[in-house]
Amino acid sequence: MVLALFLERGALAMTVLGPGWMTGLVSVGGFVAGLLTCFVMLVSEWGAWALIVPGRRLSATGSGDDFETGPAGGGEPIEATARDGTRLAGVWYHAGAPSPTGRTILLVHGFAEIRDVMKGRAEFLAARGWNVARLDMRGYGRSGGGFASFGGREGDDLRVWVDVVAARVGPAMSLAVWGRSMGAAIAMRAAADEPRIAAVLLESPYARLETVVAGWLRRIRTPLPGLLAPRIVRRAARLAGVSLSRPRPIELAPRIQAPALIVHGRRDTLVPDGDAHRLASAFPQPAILIEVPGAGHGNVIEMGGPDLLDRIVTFLDQAAPR
Repeated sequence: MVLALFLERGALAMTVLGPGWMTGLVSVGGFVAGLLTCFVMLVSEWGAWALIVPGRRLSATGSGDDFETGPAGGGEPIEATARDGTRLAGVWYHAGAPSPTGRTILLVHGFAEIRDVMKGRAEFLAARGWNVARLDMRGYGRSGGGFASFGGREGDDLRVWVDVVAARVGPAMSLAVWGRSMGAAIAMRAAADEPRIAAVLLESPYARLETVVAGWLRRIRTPLPGLLAPRIVRRAARLAGVSLSRPRPIELAPRIQAPALIVHGRRDTLVPDGDAHRLASAFPQPAILIEVPGAGHGNVIEMGGPDLLDRIVTFLDQAAPR
């Protein structure tokens, strides 16, 4: 009965609309599909370029480095040459200790940042007896290189920096790496293949780059973030000539033998809490996970305050002793 009524009404609608109604509907559908395809292509292209060419700055704007550290220490410019000839730049701090020490830490900034963002961290650690190098990744700050690659090339660059600081410090070197967001992924790429790295500190790390890109798209209210994020990452890899996302941090973690500490903000809109937990569990010896209530992706150290800094120093002192 219901089916008969449906067919009867359908036949009546076709009589009223005429024979061209289906053609018109198909035409409208094709137009909408074409618009959607153009939108996906345009956003994928824009997003890919935004990832690999974030805009070069030579000074920080205060982002991510607002905590008080006490009297500032001095730093001296240092340079390295990547294996492909790219010039890399950094700043070196001698430990504020009465005698030379082998304890050394490399600081790696995040996406769209420069080494100045890590200045407060550098001064804090130098005052507590660490040699510190805060580095500009390729494509950022005073380093050369046209494209950033989220570790695709920077992992090798960081291993070059290990050679540079080892030559400065000597055989007594006890080395740690502190990476922030993108810098955490770079630190993991290096630590997976560099046995001289004795400790890894990961600030707001992600498990998969695609998840972070999707979160970024949601933050700027872009439709279809789950569809667009993988396309943006793949397109960026083609432009940069190297994979930005493989191996993923979650895949690198099992290869890292050094002790690891993860600091994660509970209000991080780019990295879900579950990803932070899964990443911590993926290390051969599970990483220490510190979750900071109220902290987002970029302000976890500031929100954690002195107590968090004390826990970080305790971890570093134990993982990379004097």
